[in-house]
Amino acid sequence: MAFDKSKFVKSAEKYLQQGKVAAAISEYEKIVEFDPNDFNTINTLGDLNARIGQNKEAINYYLKVAESYQAHKDIIKAVAMYKKINKLDATNYQVCLKLADLYALQQHNVEAKQHYNIVLDAYKREGKHKQALQIMKTLAELEPDDIHFRVELAKAYKDQNMNNEAKEAFTNLGKDLLAKDRVNESIYLFQNALSIDNHYKPAYKGLVEGFAHNKEMNKAFAMLNDVLSKEPNDIEYLDLLGNIYLLAKDLTQAEATFGYLYQSDKSYYHKLIEVSHLFLTAGHIDSAITVIDRCLEHLIEIKEEGLATEILTDILKQDATHMQALRRLGYIYMSTQKTNNLISTLKLFVQAALSQGNKAEAAMALQQLLTLEPSAAEEAKAQLVDLKETEPTDDGIAKDPLLQTLNPLTTSNEAETPQPKEEPKKPTRSSTRTSALLDGMVNSHPEYIDSQIKLLEEMVVSYPEYLEARVKLKNSYLERGLKEKAAEQLLILGRMYETQGNKELAREMLTEGYKLSILTGGVSAPTVEKVPLPTTNQFSPQSTQSPFKTGAYNKAVANTGAKAAPTIKGRTGSLSGAYPKAPGMTGSLTGALSKSSADISSRLLTNKMLKKEWRRASRYSRLISLAIAKIDDFASYLETYGEEMAENCFKRVAETLSTELNRPGDELITYPGEGFAIVLPETPVDGATIVAERLRVCVEALSISHVYSDQWVTVSFGIASSAPTRNSSPEELVEVACAAQQQASIGGGNRVIVL
Repeated sequence: MAFDKSKFVKSAEKYLQQGKVAAAISEYEKIVEFDPNDFNTINTLGDLNARIGQNKEAINYYLKVAESYQAHKDIIKAVAMYKKINKLDATNYQVCLKLADLYALQQHNVEAKQHYNIVLDAYKREGKHKQALQIMKTLAELEPDDIHFRVELAKAYKDQNMNNEAKEAFTNLGKDLLAKDRVNESIYLFQNALSIDNHYKPAYKGLVEGFAHNKEMNKAFAMLNDVLSKEPNDIEYLDLLGNIYLLAKDLTQAEATFGYLYQSDKSYYHKLIEVSHLFLTAGHIDSAITVIDRCLEHLIEIKEEGLATEILTDILKQDATHMQALRRLGYIYMSTQKTNNLISTLKLFVQAALSQGNKAEAAMALQQLLTLEPSAAEEAKAQLVDLKETEPTDDGIAKDPLLQTLNPLTTSNEAETPQPKEEPKKPTRSSTRTSALLDGMVNSHPEYIDSQIKLLEEMVVSYPEYLEARVKLKNSYLERGLKEKAAEQLLILGRMYETQGNKELAREMLTEGYKLSILTGGVSAPTVEKVPLPTTNQFSPQSTQSPFKTGAYNKAVANTGAKAAPTIKGRTGSLSGAYPKAPGMTGSLTGALSKSSADISSRLLTNKMLKKEWRRASRYSRLISLAIAKIDDFASYLETYGEEMAENCFKRVAETLSTELNRPGDELITYPGEGFAIVLPETPVDGATIVAERLRVCVEALSISHVYSDQWVTVSFGIASSAPTRNSSPEELVEVACAAQQQASIGGGNRVIVL
């Protein structure tokens, strides 16, 4: 028989009309027994029990209804039910806690605080300290501006030996007060946190900031010096150091610090831009430009070059003829292929150069305008003719006008003074962008092809090993019907690919070249002129002040010299082929090893990474150190153990050196079978000696057996350091390092020598 709810409802209502509440309750209980989720009936049962004073039963019924509403997110009805319970039993702090939580959800903070305080008093009376602290934390979150209460919370944590919570509470409050410029109070709170844990970084950093904002710079720097002497590579403390330098208005040290951080984290470009703005505001225009140079390439790469153009434009508002600002602005427009902006900048550059009597750079800019703006060619040609009449020779005009005029690293003096010839160079990023810009011009204006050929010819003279430019030049020659010149480029390309080991492409280029040479009556094989290296200027190791105890370092881009074919950061090649194979191999290998120092010296002088770091050190007036290392008595090891074991030994040493060189910017150049070179930017001679000594110990600890060298394989180091000057070369640095290495080997090996 089906359950008839209406029958029981009528019966209960009848009993209520007769005043028989208990009987009505009995009828309603039968309904709930059949349907436990009939919450309307359950609520009615709560009301009836409350009418006859059965509060305990009423509360139980109300709780079921309230919890159901709460589970279904019906907060308003849930609050109404809990309020019914609260009227029946005001001492029930569990219900008060539920009400407080619901009020907090509704952001009714006054009601929430009222009920939380009731719960807090109850917990304190019952000695439930941890629960009381949790309520205090909740109250503090509801009223973050109640500083007194938050201090009491932190102290309560400390009293209960909840040290982690206490130091966090003191520190967070200290940060909030520091942000409100309540500096002295914040210092007090940070000191409280450090009294609990003197190594707690957030409080330590906060106290440093507090001292700095309070103009107590000596205390701030003392704390930073102390921690950085123990943790020299801690990014957070270095970041803080840079910011404190900004507060102290020491822009030079701020630049050095953020420049170091930028080398490992490019997001620090925004800090460099901030420093540049501050330099400009202080009237130090050259310093502002120097800072931009640190991150200009990255800004272009991530399409944030507008940050640099804003500063450069501000400089030009102050001085419309500032050539360094114009140079960089033009470089940005060239790199981003904004031709119209580039043309406008070149015109301004011409005017600026002429106003300063710098005719060579004006001529270079005019040459580029001839290419970019044919419509104004007559005017530019006339100006160029006038300049050439007053300047009879072209010696002062660079081979690649676009590169030399707009390269940010090119100065007026460099443009006007002929430089000593160097061995053939590899293309730079600037030359690559120049080539790409030419492609875009020719695609839009086919009539520009003669201009493209001219610039490409100049480019391969400046960069003989620039494959891409030679391929484009060959194609341009073919397009213009200049088959003889195309054939010459094909023969050069064939030999270049052959040198690289790409035999398939080499064969293809040579075959096509010789076919063209037959059609054109023959082409002679090109020759490469050997030119002397430039002499070095003054060699003067010095010491410089770094922004913190361990020094500020710049990470270099690792490149290899084209002819040396070394490997970087410990990637070792095979020893096979490193020495000449001939009858009486042992003797010939020994001969090769005996001259390897000279070979390393000559190869290093063509190494692009070393050259780049040398130029960087020269530009920023900083130190650079070089270490040359050789395995002691390696010829005997090779003779005793054979080539395979010698190769494995060399690789293990190389891998160890690479692994131990963990500072950003330090680079290992490996010459298989001969030795190693280690470039250490922004490192004084003492620092380089420490690095070399650590590497020497690490190699000896490998315990590679060597019967002719004190039982184990060891390494000898030669150290040299220099502070390069403009227009100098690293030749003397390399020579001194090699000489020091030879002295270390002759002196018994397994040592570090500094000359």
